[in-house]
Amino acid sequence: MQAFFSSDSKLMQAMGRIGDLVILNLLFFISCLPLFTIGAASAALYTVCFQMGTEKESGIFRTYAHAFRENFKQGTVVFLILALFLLAGFFDTLLLSSLAGWLRYGCILTAILLVLAVLMYSYAFPLLSQFSNGIRGTLKNALFLSLGYLPRSLLIAAVNVFPTALALLDLYLFLQMGFLWIFLYFSSAAYLNSLLLKKVFAQYM
Repeated sequence: MQAFFSSDSKLMQAMGRIGDLVILNLLFFISCLPLFTIGAASAALYTVCFQMGTEKESGIFRTYAHAFRENFKQGTVVFLILALFLLAGFFDTLLLSSLAGWLRYGCILTAILLVLAVLMYSYAFPLLSQFSNGIRGTLKNALFLSLGYLPRSLLIAAVNVFPTALALLDLYLFLQMGFLWIFLYFSSAAYLNSLLLKKVFAQYM
């Protein structure tokens, strides 16, 4: 029993990791509140997650703050560009699908563009956290890598869009799960995504 609760046991290591993810999620949530900082916060979030379980892992606060400052400019620009495409694709799809006649089939094209924007969004901030390719290079690589590893990319995108999809489908349930969004979901999702992306990024490191 004593060994079961020792600091080296699997249980205590798992509890420690959950505690790290809670702290990281709170940092991410707070730093996203101005909204335009979501890009820098996302890059910082992935910086910490990619380091978890490696020899580079260090203090969460220090690593997050440094990555946030380092990626603030590029992260903000990338976020604004992708947010514009996401919003345009979403509302254009809704608008065209509500029209009568052949015009409504235009929603197929806008839906495809929306999916591409979601896939790029899913890769852009992990790329920012690991590579220095500039804004154009990051967006280009996000597009090519997301399409090149499509099954994995769809899983990552599904994890990322789950809160938004739930809010659109059932706002009441989304609000009931508010504690999850604030304390654990985003850091856990980024941690899972970082595990899925490590093999993708490894050959380019």
